[in-house]
Amino acid sequence: MRWLAWLITLALGAALLAMAASGRPGNVAILLPPYRIDVSLNLAVLVLLLSFALLYAAVRALSLLLGLPRAAAQFRSRRRVQVAAAALHESLLHHLGGRFRRAERAAARAAELEAFRPGALLTAAQAAQAVQAYERRDAYLEALPPAARETGTLLQAQWQIEARDAQAAQRALRGLSGGVQRRTQTLRLALSAARALHDHAEVLRLAGALRKHHGLHPAAAQAMIHGAALGLIRQADHDAEALRAIWKSFDPALRHDPQIAAAAARGLAQAGEAAQARALLVEALRVPQAEPAALMPALRGMLGGIDAAFVAQAEAWMDRWPQEAQASFLAARACVELELWGKAQQYLQRALEQCQPDERRLRGQIHAALGRLQERIEREDQAMRHWRLAALDLANDDGGAAGGA
Repeated sequence: MRWLAWLITLALGAALLAMAASGRPGNVAILLPPYRIDVSLNLAVLVLLLSFALLYAAVRALSLLLGLPRAAAQFRSRRRVQVAAAALHESLLHHLGGRFRRAERAAARAAELEAFRPGALLTAAQAAQAVQAYERRDAYLEALPPAARETGTLLQAQWQIEARDAQAAQRALRGLSGGVQRRTQTLRLALSAARALHDHAEVLRLAGALRKHHGLHPAAAQAMIHGAALGLIRQADHDAEALRAIWKSFDPALRHDPQIAAAAARGLAQAGEAAQARALLVEALRVPQAEPAALMPALRGMLGGIDAAFVAQAEAWMDRWPQEAQASFLAARACVELELWGKAQQYLQRALEQCQPDERRLRGQIHAALGRLQERIEREDQAMRHWRLAALDLANDDGGAAGGA
């Protein structure tokens, strides 16, 4: 049907042209003395149109002829780009498929073209690393253009971490520019190096930054931050000044963490700062989400030098956590410290009633405290009974939930 449409179009065009030409009877005279050439106007117009078409075709043909070398060069350039792109694609497929030698060879072919050189050399370096061809790997990295050197440094740092050379990786990462150091991948590598080197302060900083920018799962980041905070407290080695500086550097969420607060308080107590350690735990117990079972066992060992105000505070905690045996036990120990024997016995009995069946260790400790209390008030028979019960509970303790000593 298409040829029929063309045929009708040509016929219509010819008819219209004939009609237009028939209405123009004029002549054109060309004088070339001693000659005179007379032609019709229609023929003159036709000759002019044909001459223009022939001239245009000649100029166009000459232009194409003169542009043949450039066209051939452009064709060769496009062909090289196509071959290099195909080689780079093949290299990536081989690398992802575990065919590392083929990936390296294909990447080497792609690297012959300047535009593909950075990606091809990086792929070849990764393939060489996978087959432990370290000399070839380093050669590929050395051949990288300046714009891709920092990307190569990131790869090198990753390989150094895998090779357990975290110090070299950390040095390499610190030599990167500021923009590259803020990238998520750089922060992750720096975090891995810091964890391998037990650089807890750096782990704390990097994990917090990654959590803020969603570069790390919140649960994983929280676990790393928690572990780094405990590591910093352990590294302080009962140095009161260092512990105070570390505690001030923590954000409120860390200060309210019961494990971290208990660890910092124990460090301060062992450094001879019992009052400050006790104040730290009291502050942690004031937050709405405080966990008495985690904080009060540590506080029981730091009651030296307390006054009646602390007993009142302990009794307030008993009202706040009416079913918590740890609160009653703490209040009893505070009363023992101030020699309030009657209140102490009352609170210890209440703590025994509040103990859960699985809190054998805590119950044993309460019986032991009652035994000591009965000995102090010279009730030997009652003391022996509590000592026996304490021995039974502590001997049968299976390491379940309970507070510390």
